[in-house]
Amino acid sequence: MNTAEEQHTGQSDTLPGLFGRYIRVFTAPDSLFQGLRSRPDWAGAIFLGAGLVAAGTALIPPDLLLATLRETLQAQGQPVPPGLEDLGSMIGFGGAAAAFVFWPLVTAFYAGLVMLFFAILLGHEGTYRQYLAVVAHAQLIAATSGILLAPLRIVMEDAQLLLSLGTFAIFLEPSYILRFLSSLDLFGLWAWVLVGLGAARVGRKKSWAFGCVAVLMIPAARAAVLAIFRG
Repeated sequence: MNTAEEQHTGQSDTLPGLFGRYIRVFTAPDSLFQGLRSRPDWAGAIFLGAGLVAAGTALIPPDLLLATLRETLQAQGQPVPPGLEDLGSMIGFGGAAAAFVFWPLVTAFYAGLVMLFFAILLGHEGTYRQYLAVVAHAQLIAATSGILLAPLRIVMEDAQLLLSLGTFAIFLEPSYILRFLSSLDLFGLWAWVLVGLGAARVGRKKSWAFGCVAVLMIPAARAAVLAIFRG
């Protein structure tokens, strides 16, 4: 390795504090993942993501959460529990608390899937801690979306509103394909593209196209299942 490459590696491996890493997820993810490879700090990113998801949930008015829950139950053919209207504040608080608790669990699970594919099946470099750091930071994109979309959800009176591929498929009739596309959240896809980039950097691969395509199978599989149950 020549002097120029050593200097570039040293610059790439520098890792800022949590706020700086959060900014880099949006502005300079490649250099961020280069740094996470040698210093896989994951805890702060996981709890920041949990806090962002909880905040996005807390921003939705309780009445809107109740209305969305009632519509979901009716669409599934289930009776609306008596006294549901009196649980507005509890549902809002419970939703935020549940989001904060489940976010770390889901992040850890996804990191396990990514490691299973890249490190175990393909034999790439990387430890679970490194992949967890990558997933925790990349998914900050998805965690932020709840806050960004909260005003639109309130205006549209839909607590489950997503900016998805289905949003732009206005030419499609109601069908499985439309439900599938509507389950592919654009912020989530962005986050998974970054996971593919991060996995490539952990494995010291120059190209990250393969990793990107591979990890996008995770949200695609999830959307395929959701589209079945939303039929």
